[in-house]
Amino acid sequence: MKRREFAKAFAVILSAAVLTGSLAGAALADEAEGEVRTIHAVTAASPRPFTYYGDDDELTGQNYDLVTAIFDKLPQYELEWEVADFASIFAGLDSDKYQLGVNNFAKNPEREEKYLFTDPIFSNAYIVVANKDVDLPDSVEVADLAGLSFIGQAAVNVTQIVETYNEENPDNPIDINYDEADMNIELTSVQDGKFDFTIIDKPMYFGFYEPEFGYDLHPIELKGYGVNEGMDSYLIASRTEENEQLVEDINAALREVIEEGTSTELDIKYFGDDYSPVYDD
Repeated sequence: MKRREFAKAFAVILSAAVLTGSLAGAALADEAEGEVRTIHAVTAASPRPFTYYGDDDELTGQNYDLVTAIFDKLPQYELEWEVADFASIFAGLDSDKYQLGVNNFAKNPEREEKYLFTDPIFSNAYIVVANKDVDLPDSVEVADLAGLSFIGQAAVNVTQIVETYNEENPDNPIDINYDEADMNIELTSVQDGKFDFTIIDKPMYFGFYEPEFGYDLHPIELKGYGVNEGMDSYLIASRTEENEQLVEDINAALREVIEEGTSTELDIKYFGDDYSPVYDD
């Protein structure tokens, strides 16, 4: 090979090597910058309309659609859904098997010690649902229910409201009747006059139970437990250093979803009204 031809050939090989090295370096840099973290979100797929299986046997609901909309804005994460019974959600978060819990979670001191909480995803509210023969106005305080009979499950938030009232007012209590039946059965029992009232999430009642079963009941505002009165629901994350950034990213995307009106659209779709949270800042 002549010297000039050799020089040309060497230049071509050198250029190819440099190009290959540059492309490889760029690919590695892109991979490092574009690394995607998989987030395992877990739900119990109940209660409806927060998370549930739709007619096509696919997960759906306000919580499900809202979280999906949030992660559509977070390309640094890949969201994978899993379903577990309610108790297993917490065990899975404790072990970091799941990074995100999606199940209409309320905040309490015990949970705050163990888990990270996002900003509120919607502002919940409780209502009294009473038998129509019970003489009550359209808006009441808990004290107005004294002397009436209540049905509810043990260890849930609405029953604890009644229990707290009784502890503070032992001389004028509410008659508590504990039951582990489905909410539909409890509401039917109130309609049939077996009990005077129960307490239920307002979006759950108007978003599912009332339109689904067509009860002839009296829904009543419960003062102090209305929208944007501290009855918020949240997403929870396993308490790891890595998930602190996850929660920060979710909060930023959540505010975009609210500002764009997507949250309002989903609330109206599933609840019949807007329960989007209002942030102080």
